[in-house]
Amino acid sequence: MEPEAENPLEQLLRAILGPEGAAEAARQIEAQGFDPSQMVGAFGPGAMMSLKHLFSTDSGPVNWQIATEISHQQAFQSGDPTLSAAQAARVKQALTVADLWLDPITDFVNPGATREAWTRVQWVDGTLPGWKQVIEPVASNGSRALTEAISSEFDSSDYGMPPEMAGMAASIQQAMPRMSAMVFGSQVGQALGAMSQTALGSSDSGIPMLEGETSALVLANVDAFGEGLDVPSDEVLQYVAVRECAHGRLFASVPWLRTDLLQALQKYSSEIALDISAIEETARNIDPSDPSSFQEVVATDVFAAEPTEDQQRALARLETMLALVEGWVEVVTHLACAPYLPHADQLREMMRRRRIVGSPGEQLLAQLVGLHLRPRAARDAAKLFTLAEKQRDELWAHPDHLPTAEQLSDVEAFLHSSQSDDSDDMDDELRKLLDGTLGWADGLEPPQ
Repeated sequence: MEPEAENPLEQLLRAILGPEGAAEAARQIEAQGFDPSQMVGAFGPGAMMSLKHLFSTDSGPVNWQIATEISHQQAFQSGDPTLSAAQAARVKQALTVADLWLDPITDFVNPGATREAWTRVQWVDGTLPGWKQVIEPVASNGSRALTEAISSEFDSSDYGMPPEMAGMAASIQQAMPRMSAMVFGSQVGQALGAMSQTALGSSDSGIPMLEGETSALVLANVDAFGEGLDVPSDEVLQYVAVRECAHGRLFASVPWLRTDLLQALQKYSSEIALDISAIEETARNIDPSDPSSFQEVVATDVFAAEPTEDQQRALARLETMLALVEGWVEVVTHLACAPYLPHADQLREMMRRRRIVGSPGEQLLAQLVGLHLRPRAARDAAKLFTLAEKQRDELWAHPDHLPTAEQLSDVEAFLHSSQSDDSDDMDDELRKLLDGTLGWADGLEPPQ
């Protein structure tokens, strides 16, 4: 004889409160004259099983398990066929040619890079480690504020619960961090799922999302991007391949750049300002018996309209660095492609428009963590690297060599100033040499 199936309410209580807490809550419900078996209609069996699965994982501020599952599901539903050997070879060939075209344009190299063709699901899996570093610091701050506000609302409202069930309410409050992580995971999964349908490669965001040195393109999205452009598909693929390889070379050759971007993200997240009144207002709409009501809280714009001064500085630094990355990639890509691709100018302009518009996934991500990864000053950065032909790679030697957000608005003045500084430094060193005050190189000593 098969054991009697557990009803959805019992599954929810067990998922949130654990076996002992669920049993006590069930006894309290029955003591109030309610029959748990008659309360099934409030919860769908599928939703309960999903909740049980989610609550079984302690994932920090974001439940990445549900984020992965949702993004995979969206990618599959969008149509994500397995790549044939011929399609994979086509992508790898384009990436190989891209590196050959870039060799005379930049001294930066990426000798250890592997070349891959990705499906949309592979894009999710490949870039997920990078997204964790981008999202978790911001989500951690937002999740903490949401949890505190919701817990406070529980303290000030009994939600119609009798005093005997105060223990159950306290247990639900303790589960709030996991509930918040579940909802953040759901929202992140939707954002990544949407982006997987438009991402051309691993480098769309400007931040290196891969832990290894890999150049990869999502062929289905590259082909979709080329539709309606009146440009041969092979040209579109080759142009995107050059951009992908240029991005990889930059980060492989400038070791401090990845760390600088991640530190700017961490600084931004530590200074993030939240609209506490908005959080408290939406928390009042939480219905403990309706898990979907938590979705509405997280979907609310809880980020303060006016960022703090420290946050503005951190965001300015981040946007400037992203703009410089995009500007350098745009310039070297165009220089590498112009001799070979008849539609290079048209493709460059289409990339600029794509950068400005962004994707639905990026917009959802911006709402979720209050962060817009769109480099607003990319055109100014492209102008900088176009004018600084001889210094194009040298500017990346040290963070102090690059312009600030203010300097990027007037690149001619910045270049003139930096060239004057270099000339002054050389004059100082020459003066010291002639005066005998230059000093001795390491390991050498003056004659006795």
